[in-house]
Amino acid sequence: MSYNSKKYKIIEAREEIEDVKFLRVECNLNPAPGQFFQASIPGIGECPLASCSYSKEYLEILIKGAGSLTNKICKLKKGDFIWIRGNYGNGFPLDKLEGKNIILVAGGTGIAPIASFLDYINKNRKKLGNVSAYFGFRDEKHILVKEKLSKWRKNFKIVVCLDKKTEKNNYEEGFVNQVIQKSRLKVNNSLAFLCGPEVMMKGVTETLNNLGIKNNSIYWSMERRMECAMGSCGRCLLQDVYVCKDGPVFRYDKIKPKLDNEESSNKILIEGK
Repeated sequence: MSYNSKKYKIIEAREEIEDVKFLRVECNLNPAPGQFFQASIPGIGECPLASCSYSKEYLEILIKGAGSLTNKICKLKKGDFIWIRGNYGNGFPLDKLEGKNIILVAGGTGIAPIASFLDYINKNRKKLGNVSAYFGFRDEKHILVKEKLSKWRKNFKIVVCLDKKTEKNNYEEGFVNQVIQKSRLKVNNSLAFLCGPEVMMKGVTETLNNLGIKNNSIYWSMERRMECAMGSCGRCLLQDVYVCKDGPVFRYDKIKPKLDNEESSNKILIEGK
């Protein structure tokens, strides 16, 4: 693990959807699914990102323009360079997958680490049981990594959920947790892995609990809380754990008490009681 950034060449760049850029970088870092790296442009800043690929030859990135740095990265073209350091954090528990049925759930750009995970699973398919993936997007215009979705459908159960109604048969209407509830998903001998807005993950977790999956079989990626990757800025501190160093992937029964305490503390501050 290095804290020094290195310069890497961009070999593919395209607008995935409005405000979201897809970059493929010539790079051999190959983060484990769920790990992250820091991407930067000298003189502007850096940000934590999860890989949406699993390869020793390249690194694929999804980045949403939401500030001076990310907007600048979104303007990079094929042949330009980006600075990267990593890999950091603890990813998904790959040593616990063998013989298990796998449930993957992502919302929006939270699809990135799940995409990396699916690439890994595809290369280790014989060791696993059934694989089901549910992806939630605002509407058809906001669906990400469509090419990957088409490839994954050949080997896995892929369900795309849209908040807004669509007449196309290959998409489901409704929030991810609602679609999972209606799908009669079989959950025996299953592990579930979630990434996206925490409110979405909470709703999905409650649905999975109702279907019979206990919290010790559910894992959350909490990458959205991260900033520096070193535990120095304190932004991702959750009671006694740093998401960037101790996560970003946590087994839900381990992290739930800390999230509940945080929610209670915030409620006290807001209500003044």
